[in-house]
Amino acid sequence: MSITLTYCNLKKLYSKMNKRKIIILISIIVIIVGAISLMMYFMSFKELPAEKNPENRKIFIKASPVVYNDIIPVIKEGGRLGSNHNVDVISEVQGEILKGNIPLKKGQSFKQGDLLIRIFDEETKYNLKAGKSRFLNTIANALPDFNIDFPDNYKNWMNFFNSIEIDKPLPELPKIISSQEKTFLSSRNILNDYFIIKSSEVRLEKYSIYAPFNGAYTDVFLEVGSIANPGIRIAKIIRTDKLELEIPIKVDEINLIRIGDKVKITTENSNNVLEGTIVRIADFVNPQTQSISVFINVNQQDDMELYEGLYLLAEFDGKHIKNVMEMPRNAVFNFNEVFIVENGKLVKRNINIHKINEKTLIFSGLDEGVKLVVVPLVNVQEGDEVKIIK
Repeated sequence: MSITLTYCNLKKLYSKMNKRKIIILISIIVIIVGAISLMMYFMSFKELPAEKNPENRKIFIKASPVVYNDIIPVIKEGGRLGSNHNVDVISEVQGEILKGNIPLKKGQSFKQGDLLIRIFDEETKYNLKAGKSRFLNTIANALPDFNIDFPDNYKNWMNFFNSIEIDKPLPELPKIISSQEKTFLSSRNILNDYFIIKSSEVRLEKYSIYAPFNGAYTDVFLEVGSIANPGIRIAKIIRTDKLELEIPIKVDEINLIRIGDKVKITTENSNNVLEGTIVRIADFVNPQTQSISVFINVNQQDDMELYEGLYLLAEFDGKHIKNVMEMPRNAVFNFNEVFIVENGKLVKRNINIHKINEKTLIFSGLDEGVKLVVVPLVNVQEGDEVKIIK
């Protein structure tokens, strides 16, 4: 009996708890709906901002009247300094490379006339001396016949014989005065031996290589003690007292400069100004940069050190351009279109561009006096009403 009563009590308690949850849930829903309705009610009293009429907006611009003058354009470009003489030192003979007066090392400087490279030549010297000795013997044997057959020229040949020294180059041959004398000299091989010795003298000079100018080694391919063979590169040298600057110029600007024009040259971080002269203009276009190289002879100064490979800036004064005007580059759009102002409205016009600078350009093609817009405009179109500000 007691168990049954307890079960009934539990059932009633559970029923009361479910009713309470349902009431709470309904209350929450009612509150949320009421809050939303109240919020919408108050929002209905807020006035929406009035829409702006785009036709009533005012565009303020800067414009200048077109006035043409003669302008000397300035071209500024940079390039690398280089030597106007780059020479490969190539051996024409065979032998061991010996020390010269200047160390055979990369970066070593030298003066014109210094002995740069010496190749072992003792064997060649002795062979040349032996050839001169045989030549002397041949002439000595021919002199008695000369005295009999060609007495008019005997004295000249005797003086030639006496002037020959083993350690010095052969003197010039006496003048041959008759065909009979020429035949006699040829039959004794005197002419043949003479020119063989002269050829050997020239070849001996090739064992010593002297500096053709003031310069420095930029590369050394064979060291002292190596064996040089004919045609092999020993070193590479440059001239350091004659430098030139190579500047790439745009194709459409190359007609503004000429050979012989003076050029101002500066370094990027220096106020020193050098003077140069245009000495060459290439007649071909670099396919990578689409530019034409201009070469400038640089006049060095004692207070400014210049080296090959140094980056320099060049400033050219171009030819006069007649009847043109300069304007800001950013006021041009679609490459060659500008805005002008007519009757208070924007109008598009095309211009002829003569030169483009870093921030400006030089143009023609508009009537003088036209009001040209000189500032960049955004979100505008032809026909918009504008007001020019001063």
